[in-house]
Amino acid sequence: MRKFFYCIVIVFASVVIAACSKVGAGEEDDLDEIDQSDNVFPIINAARPTANQVYRSGDSIIVEGIVTDEKKMYKGKVQIKNDVNGLMVAENYYETHFLQAMNFRLAYKAIVTASTEFSVLLEFQDHGMNIATAAIKVKVDP
Repeated sequence: MRKFFYCIVIVFASVVIAACSKVGAGEEDDLDEIDQSDNVFPIINAARPTANQVYRSGDSIIVEGIVTDEKKMYKGKVQIKNDVNGLMVAENYYETHFLQAMNFRLAYKAIVTASTEFSVLLEFQDHGMNIATAAIKVKVDP
């Protein structure tokens, strides 16, 4: 009885795996298709941080906002970079093929021993290959 049960489980798992591997086959290329009629750039609305905002060491730099497009968004990224040493200290990537608006959020707990400037970099692209960018400078004091 036990062997029979294991055989059924193996057959069922094989059928599920084979079926899942075929779901969406051939559709992936359609998702990356360029919309030649889309010539309007996405709009980035960053709610925070504000330009030149000053934080204390140990505070979290929180990046939040929404990006919208008149058609469909494609992908984007949010990054926080330490301007003193050039290191990317935090980043988050987004991808969608169906939404006209995407919320974004990224947090980084900044601990410094000397006043340090950071750059918040936002970049989002729609299916017309239109890329919107924004940069926000902030400072963290010890």
